[in-house]
Amino acid sequence: MRNNVDKKFELCYPIMESDITLYVDKITSLEKDKNDLIELRIDYLLNEGVKIDEIIKMINYVSTFSNKKLIVTIRTDREGGKYNLDEKKYYDYIERIYLETKAEYLDVEYKMYMCSEEKYENLFNNKLKRIILSIHIFDKRLSKKEYEKLFLNMLKPNIDIVKCAVYLTLKKELFDYMMTARKVSKIIKNAGKECIFIAMGEMGRLSRLWPEFTNSKVVFLTTNSEKVSKIGQFTYENFVKYRKLLEKNTKN
Repeated sequence: MRNNVDKKFELCYPIMESDITLYVDKITSLEKDKNDLIELRIDYLLNEGVKIDEIIKMINYVSTFSNKKLIVTIRTDREGGKYNLDEKKYYDYIERIYLETKAEYLDVEYKMYMCSEEKYENLFNNKLKRIILSIHIFDKRLSKKEYEKLFLNMLKPNIDIVKCAVYLTLKKELFDYMMTARKVSKIIKNAGKECIFIAMGEMGRLSRLWPEFTNSKVVFLTTNSEKVSKIGQFTYENFVKYRKLLEKNTKN
């Protein structure tokens, strides 16, 4: 483990550049940082008209020199991303990335997956990459029972990691979400899979600082200069600082 923070989870930087040259430069600049993973948010490139062929070449080029594990993600605009595409085009891109790139992880949106569940399961039978099945919720809050049902429904045979991110504003919402995530994380572990549970927004910062509570595998940081991003991502320096304060408080 390179992050020197905790051995139970890994740190990840999302790359959100819109120019492919700047994209590679940003990845290169992170080679000496104390993160384990880099998320390639290619929806930013697609939104600027960069062709999927060029993106695939870029991913494979980066894999030749980067010492980080790569997550490839197309985050659609329906889930807070930058690119709008239909279910067929989304599957076509996912299939090409899965079969033609050397990335270790591939993020697939749960709602897109459910539109063509059999096709995705057949594709992922090859086990060429670890699959993160993700959902991002910005416009509503679920009850504990609804969260539990959602998380268990996401335990598909050929996926490896269940990921859920919810935008929360109240303490009770955060408590309900984290307690349910903690409960279901044990079921997920018993099924031989892993999880990432994130609460977005100012209220959700605790979920990022204390991923052990929900047994989350990955903490997403920010590469921007701001101390905390709008959705609650910390810089590495501030993550370490607040982690130390949290550990100090929990010992007292």
